Amino acid sequence: MGEVVAWVDGGAHFAAVGAEEAEVAFAHFGWRPLAAEGGDGDGHGQVVAKATQQILAGLDWIHKTKNANTFFLIGSDYIWPRTSNKIARKHIENVLKLKVVGEEYFPLGSTQFNSVINKMKLVKPDVIYAIIVGGSNVAFYKQLKAAGIDLTKQTLMTISVTEDEILGIGGENIVGAYACMKYFESLKNDNNKAFVAAFHKMWGDKTVIGDVTQAAYLGPWLWKLTVEKAGSFDIDKVAAASPGVEFKGAPEGYVRIHENHHLWSKTRVGRARTDGQYDLVYETAELMEPDPFPKGYQ
Repeated sequence: MGEVVAWVDGGAHFAAVGAEEAEVAFAHFGWRPLAAEGGDGDGHGQVVAKATQQILAGLDWIHKTKNANTFFLIGSDYIWPRTSNKIARKHIENVLKLKVVGEEYFPLGSTQFNSVINKMKLVKPDVIYAIIVGGSNVAFYKQLKAAGIDLTKQTLMTISVTEDEILGIGGENIVGAYACMKYFESLKNDNNKAFVAAFHKMWGDKTVIGDVTQAAYLGPWLWKLTVEKAGSFDIDKVAAASPGVEFKGAPEGYVRIHENHHLWSKTRVGRARTDGQYDLVYETAELMEPDPFPKGYQ
């Protein structure tokens, strides 16, 4: 086994340890399309999804453009939201010198958010920073709207709601919210235009493409390019060859692999529309250097 596209998140650390003990390739060379919270890695796993730099860049943007000074953090109760919010809190308090006025977590699959929504209404944060995942998103955003919280007026930023999740949430329940991602289906570039057309031809016009889907598409391409550079399928040789590998055909635009096995890529902010797509409102001018071990954030 030479390459695995690793669709894991909460169990990623345990999967890697288990694979290491079993001496299989997964722990040594997997391509991960889900968002990474950073803080780990053995130098062989390749993270092609958004990473720590997207959290920091998104918070910088929302503070600057929305004059945001207070934040309420909410997430599902497992490692990715907790670690991401830990990084977010440290950035908010220690770098931006702002205030976190609340932080709450809910078990996966939770559907009751009225109590925390009442807390939000009481403390009136400038920004709700949400990392709710899975089906819980449907209940959370519907209950926000039912409670009278209009996301065209109350600033909310998420790093966990892609176009795929909006299919379940309903565009009318999340319109106005901001998402910080690497990719949106609405990106206007030649690579993405061809990718979206081919995707819809294969899967139908009603399907949508989110950040994670695009990242999963990158994995096999980057592996192919890396194997060709290494001239071998040997895991160690492929891992050693991966830094500097470029993919000019990525739907998100040009990307390349860093020495830390994460991707140099742009950070983007989109605003949710009623039709379930995002309008691009910001993107970094240059590729952002990935840093899974940012100093001062552990």
